Amino acid sequence: MKILSWNCWGVGQPRTVQELVHLVQVHRPKVVFLSETRQPCKVVENLKWRLGLRNVIIFKGRGKGGGLAVFWDESVQLDLIKLSHRHINVIIYELPNGTKWRSTFVYGEPCSQMRANMWELLRRIKNMRTEPRCMIGDFNECMWQSEHWSNRHRNKKQMKEFREVLSDFDVFDIGFEGTPWTFDNKHMGAKNVKVRLDRAIASDSWSRIFPEARLRHLVSSRSDHCPILLSLVKDSDNPLTPFSK
Repeated sequence: MKILSWNCWGVGQPRTVQELVHLVQVHRPKVVFLSETRQPCKVVENLKWRLGLRNVIIFKGRGKGGGLAVFWDESVQLDLIKLSHRHINVIIYELPNGTKWRSTFVYGEPCSQMRANMWELLRRIKNMRTEPRCMIGDFNECMWQSEHWSNRHRNKKQMKEFREVLSDFDVFDIGFEGTPWTFDNKHMGAKNVKVRLDRAIASDSWSRIFPEARLRHLVSSRSDHCPILLSLVKDSDNPLTPFSK
């Protein structure tokens, strides 16, 4: 099974939808998570026909921003536990007899002054269930200064708090293949900022079930975020050489 996660920067533009459809056709994910959809629920729901993924959960954005959606294939069972404007928490498994595990799709708090609320949310959902767990999405924070490229250093306290919540949650970063950043502010020269904000993190029990799981940073021309693709088993159809600095 593959899971595609993308902060798509809105799905109101036909070219963005075309790129999303192309990503699904090429990589064939059975689950697609979108954040920052920025559209009414009906517009987002209708995407299921273009994507060929008949099931969908939607959380409408506040005002003109935000908005989350998870689409999934009929070969996958997805049971909702809880959702908010920052996350969708589900139990997921492949039919008919796949192993059940917990997936939390994340859209992190973009305002740094309010990010502590996001970390508290993650801590609250930690003990909701006992299944192996994986979290994927845009966390709006990086773990280390080496994941941030700009003329200014990232706030050390913010990164430390992010690392602490992952430690409290007893999960680890599963790594990636592709470019080392997932966010590019698209500015030129000294104003350019690149950061690894999107990632997948998992528990040891999840990793033992999916020891070949790999995350890829894909390429997008329509968003300031890269789509990320989580493959639970080795994917020989789309080999990708890891980026080397």
